[in-house]
Amino acid sequence: MDIERLQRALISAHEAGDSEAATKLAKVLRRAQLISSNPGEYDPSSKEFVAKYGATSGMNVYDKTAAGAGKTLFDLGRGVNQVSANVADSFSPSASHLDLITGVDNSRSGKAKRAIDDSKALDAALMETKSGKAGAVLGGIGFGSPAMLIPGANTAIGATLVGAGMGALQPVGTGGSRTANTFYGGVGGLAGYGLGKGIQAVANRARAPQAFSQASQSADATVGPGMASGEASVSGSVNMAGRGGGYTFGEVGPDTSAGLSSAQRKLMIAGGDIGMKTTPGQATGSRALQQLEAKLESQPMTSGPFNAIKANNQRVLGRSVAKAIGENSDLVDDATLDSAFTRLGKVFNEAGSKVESPVSADTVVSKLADIESEFEGLLPKAIADDPLVKRLISYAERGQATGEQLANLSSKLGNVAKNQMTSSGGDRQTGMALYQVKELADDLLMSGMKPDKAAEFLKARGQYRNLMNITSRVGVVDPASGTVSGRSLANVLQKADKSGYLRGKNTSDMYTAARFSKAFAPIVGDSGTATRMPLTNPLEWAASIPLNIAAKAYASSPSVSLALKMQAANQAVSPLLRPLINGAARAASPIAPYLPAGGGLLGAYAAQ
Repeated sequence: MDIERLQRALISAHEAGDSEAATKLAKVLRRAQLISSNPGEYDPSSKEFVAKYGATSGMNVYDKTAAGAGKTLFDLGRGVNQVSANVADSFSPSASHLDLITGVDNSRSGKAKRAIDDSKALDAALMETKSGKAGAVLGGIGFGSPAMLIPGANTAIGATLVGAGMGALQPVGTGGSRTANTFYGGVGGLAGYGLGKGIQAVANRARAPQAFSQASQSADATVGPGMASGEASVSGSVNMAGRGGGYTFGEVGPDTSAGLSSAQRKLMIAGGDIGMKTTPGQATGSRALQQLEAKLESQPMTSGPFNAIKANNQRVLGRSVAKAIGENSDLVDDATLDSAFTRLGKVFNEAGSKVESPVSADTVVSKLADIESEFEGLLPKAIADDPLVKRLISYAERGQATGEQLANLSSKLGNVAKNQMTSSGGDRQTGMALYQVKELADDLLMSGMKPDKAAEFLKARGQYRNLMNITSRVGVVDPASGTVSGRSLANVLQKADKSGYLRGKNTSDMYTAARFSKAFAPIVGDSGTATRMPLTNPLEWAASIPLNIAAKAYASSPSVSLALKMQAANQAVSPLLRPLINGAARAASPIAPYLPAGGGLLGAYAAQ
């Protein structure tokens, strides 16, 4: 009934002298006007109605938090009861599981599930509040705290298994999955373990200065199965340790050396523009994180994401090198190299003409003298004794040569230089010297070309120069697999092109990829020992799935971005916040040993 009709009915009642009807209509009209002015408050589906008249109305933050904690205790009981019912039904089924009339499952498991569904419906309003959710998590930590005392709970595997166990005991209603609860509980337990270890590290760091100032120091080194550790023990109240090895992966402490130089930051951006990727440790310059990443990379269960980053960077490096020699490929294998040599050889052969061009004797003599000086003592014979070099000298003595003659000479010099540097019986230094003579012949050839022809020839010369650089030293490219060694390429370019590489004049993709590969190379090599170590503990197999997921999340682009933002924020605010953080950490230090397992429980309940 709308307000206008109520008003007309009220007027009619007054006119008729029916005071009783007028009173009732006045109450109805007043309620209708209230609903019209604030419809949300009187709509059972609205937040306003739930806040004022719902199940949690009148409850303050403390009440909701306490109710959430209590719910967790009852949920744990319901979960245990449901698991017991499932086991009992498996061994001793009820006389009749299914009501043939109503279709209701009357088994022990069915009754337990209906009770859980009813409980979730009653608790829905509470669990929609932030206080209720926080209370449920805190209650889980409190009621599950005895698990902290289980031997091994303060390890990555222990926290993962504790989290998985707590997830498995969660009640499962209609549409739920105990397998999913167990899985996400394990993942959450591992994530919570990392959080707990981080808090523990801050607490130990805050306690260390006082302990060191009051006590003498001693060092212990212990080695055990699956664990290599070094500990610095301080008499008094603190034991600081940095551990790593086996499947425990270790822990990362403060790293005062973290940070990139301005050149490294620019190079990281330039490398990112061509597709290169970094890990959080490389992006922040933290050697501690990079050591942890090296450990993660050496383990089969966590190596996948880091291998993917390496494969991506190798693909970008190969594509950049192939582009630099005029080829379109992600691999620089024998087929790619042969294609480049064949195509460029054809360009040089076709570059000549029958037109005579001047050949400066002074230029040729001066350049050959420079080459002799550079390779003094390295060549089996004088460069001037080579038949092709003698032909160039004859052109200089005559003072001219046709473009066809110079092109033919350049092509042959290139072929001989290639054979000297790539064949088993060749001499690499001779090949490099002949390549410089070829450069001289190309300069003379270009001087007689038209501008458009000269531009095309200059491009081919650059590609050929890059081709000679990558084939001038063994180890830069592997023609069988097509892989390129970024470090070896950087060393070659640094020696062959000091202006372009050392002074940064050449910013092509190949130079950028080579600089990036050298600047962000792994700080710890993989000897293969850790990779070959067998998984002797069954718990390692159980932890492999969540550990792999955690490693993938850690190595992802969002994690790298977050690490950079956290580093920048830390550098900006740490002088202000460090005293407060250290004070809070010192206050929390008595419970620091329990934080890893407590963090595992927090992660398990937060993941539900």
